[in-house]
Amino acid sequence: MNGLGMSTASRKRIFKNTLALSIPSMLNPVISFVLVLIISRYLGVQGLGQYSLVLAYLGIFATLAVLGLDHLVVREAAKRPEDIHLLFFNAGLFGTVSSLVSLLAMNLLIAVMGYEKVVVQAGFICSLSLVASTAIGYMEAIFRSVEKAEYVTFTYLPENVVRVAVCAVLILSGYGITALFTAILGTRILAAVMMFIFYVKVLGMPGARLDGRVWRLLAAEAPTFASIAVFSTIHLSLDQIMLSKLKSVDAVGIYSAADRLLDICRTTPTAFAAALLPVLTREFLEGVDRLHKLTVDSLRYLFIGTIPVVVGTALLSDQIITLIYGVKFEASIPVLTLHIVSLVPFSMAFVLAQVLIATNNQRVDLAVNIAAAIINFVLNLMLIPMWGAWGAALATLITIVIFNQLQYLFIRQRLFRIAFAGLVPKPLVAAGVMACATYVLRDLNVFLNIGLSAAVYFAVLLAVRGFSAEDTDFLRRLIRDRFPRS
Repeated sequence: MNGLGMSTASRKRIFKNTLALSIPSMLNPVISFVLVLIISRYLGVQGLGQYSLVLAYLGIFATLAVLGLDHLVVREAAKRPEDIHLLFFNAGLFGTVSSLVSLLAMNLLIAVMGYEKVVVQAGFICSLSLVASTAIGYMEAIFRSVEKAEYVTFTYLPENVVRVAVCAVLILSGYGITALFTAILGTRILAAVMMFIFYVKVLGMPGARLDGRVWRLLAAEAPTFASIAVFSTIHLSLDQIMLSKLKSVDAVGIYSAADRLLDICRTTPTAFAAALLPVLTREFLEGVDRLHKLTVDSLRYLFIGTIPVVVGTALLSDQIITLIYGVKFEASIPVLTLHIVSLVPFSMAFVLAQVLIATNNQRVDLAVNIAAAIINFVLNLMLIPMWGAWGAALATLITIVIFNQLQYLFIRQRLFRIAFAGLVPKPLVAAGVMACATYVLRDLNVFLNIGLSAAVYFAVLLAVRGFSAEDTDFLRRLIRDRFPRS
């Protein structure tokens, strides 16, 4: 491995923290699917649409409440670990005020939009969780910066299990959407308490001291990071809101059935990107060449992991939708077939965003997010009236492709070039062979098909040397360290 390569220690840290962040990110949506399944079976398409619509609003305002400063906290704490408590305490005060403002704004917007009473009530109850969610966001940022992401898992998994269990009991007992969001509020508060206990246990009690330097940093960067977070969330959530107004709440239910599957597939790339930020920051301090190598390696891993998921899901979309949601969600099949294609550009965008933040180019990321929000709005306005949920999926795909190309345009001009021609062909070849196997095996049980297809993919990838010598050496070391011979 040359001097610019990713060190074994860096690989281990990224692998550990990706795994720690992926576990709740992967398992929580799976656990939540139990709730989605119960909602779809007992409350129907309309109930799922109402639930998804309120969550879409919550996503926007939870992001606004955090002000996007969680990314700043990760970066600054990675640079200056001695300031961790100051960053947490002062950012927490900052976030408390912004959470209260977001709470009022969320309820005002939902009221102005003229939704039915049950949506307005559920939105109000849900908005009360914003303060707790903001506190959780900053504590998670601290754990990411010190590469102790396992404590995020220790919090999120119990929270989601309790939430789904309580919500399932409520629905089966005849309660509706309002009761569900009351349970969600309670579990958010529980999670905030749990994560603070972990914070104190691992890092000690944060001192209650105002620091002018930290406040000046937060005040200077909050507009940029908050705007990035808001516009990013808007262009990710706008489709469901526009579907609710241009079509119907039922259309939101059809779209969200496919969108939740895409969310599950995005969990590992999102966790991987989150684990990268502190490492990217430190590598950049050592030089652009080190940052370049880490970025290229990271994108290669993402392409290896996401391309087969896209191909397999598109081929099996009918079986997946029917298995999970039932035949009444057949309209979601073509939506999923198209929507899953967004996984690859989404994953690329996650990593490039971390590169921009690590190099203090977050204002570029803001400009790209603003452009994406505008593009997504225009595309949804054009495509939803014609094609409904499928049009919303197409708008998302076009938007995210433009999004990551704009990100890369700046990186190429100001930092470095990325030779994508050397990263994509081998995963594509392996995925093409896998697609033939997946199609031939369509009559088998869907889970057996997925397992066999994955085996074919990795066998072909090994045959075409899709993994570098560094990758295989790292895996050997990892297996040897985890399972030493007696």
